[in-house]
Amino acid sequence: MICGLPGAGKTTLANKIAQETGAIRFCPDDWIKNIWKEKAETDGNSYRENVEQLQWELAKNLLGNNIDVIIEWGTWGQSEREKLRDEARAIGAKVKFYYLDVPREVLRVRMLERNKIKDSNEFYIPENEIETFLNNCCISMQKPTSDELKTYDYLG
Repeated sequence: MICGLPGAGKTTLANKIAQETGAIRFCPDDWIKNIWKEKAETDGNSYRENVEQLQWELAKNLLGNNIDVIIEWGTWGQSEREKLRDEARAIGAKVKFYYLDVPREVLRVRMLERNKIKDSNEFYIPENEIETFLNNCCISMQKPTSDELKTYDYLG
């Protein structure tokens, strides 16, 4: 499970782990952008919950067959992380947790760079909205505490 804000490097890390281990990567942005194309930029978040539910059902099936998965959702809420961890353990899986805590200015720069890539699988955030977006993200993000981190089988 990879936890972090947009621009923290979740996709880069997930791709690296997938290449090194053969784990199956689940990223809702990929599905939303590829399935709903032009609507993804404006309506992407309305699809996110359903896509994540579907991805989690598939991921649990894979875990039940001893196939490693990577959950690359951001997992901003502690209750969401606990649910995923507990359900994975109930299947018999071990959970490795990565928390990408990146300075706000780095997130901002990465979002600006992302905006320059035409046909990127990343969501475009207009430059004049990045600060508001980051403010909202930082308010919504529940950073993992040291006590929470102790509940995972491995830390990355």
